[in-house]
Amino acid sequence: MDDEAEVTTEQRERSGRREQNKAENRTALLKAARAVFAEMGYGAASVRDIVRRTDLASGTFYNYFKDKDEIFEAVVGELTGELLKRHREGRARATTAEEFFRRHYSVYFEFVVEDPELLALARKNFTAIRTLFDKPDVRALALALNEDIRAARTQGILPNVDVSYLAASMAGIAFEISMVMVARDPVDPAAAAEFATRLMMGGLDNVPRR
Repeated sequence: MDDEAEVTTEQRERSGRREQNKAENRTALLKAARAVFAEMGYGAASVRDIVRRTDLASGTFYNYFKDKDEIFEAVVGELTGELLKRHREGRARATTAEEFFRRHYSVYFEFVVEDPELLALARKNFTAIRTLFDKPDVRALALALNEDIRAARTQGILPNVDVSYLAASMAGIAFEISMVMVARDPVDPAAAAEFATRLMMGGLDNVPRR
């Protein structure tokens, strides 16, 4: 019995080490991919460029990702997961319509610019990112926004407007303004959030004048 217990323990330890190695390899590939996409852009980057940034053998990449498309989707998916967490602490806790919009845009714009690598990723890859809008990880952002709008309507924070149209408007404004924002120097997320919020609250009559 003792021998069997020792074998079982050893097997569990080996299995645990394998799983840890797999997780570490995947993390290393994602980190390298994020850096490569930020520096070179999706179009110019290759799987070889990504693997060269790691200590892994070239064939190891294909144990985790099918191709460049799949790892790019995974990189963006990780980012959207973090953005979802921040929205739960942002617009989901708003008590007025203006606060709801402001928190939505502030979280989004500040997230994009807080990390220089992420800012470079946004600048270099906005066309490629746009193609991922229907992917599950990115789609989760839209679903969460729809849920938050419904909750805000129920609480009387937002009027009884069309949820899908409002969510599409907010998401479109966030993405398109962010693409203009990151192309500017200096990048000003506060000004971008202010413009978007005022636009949502009062249309053109309410946006800041220059």
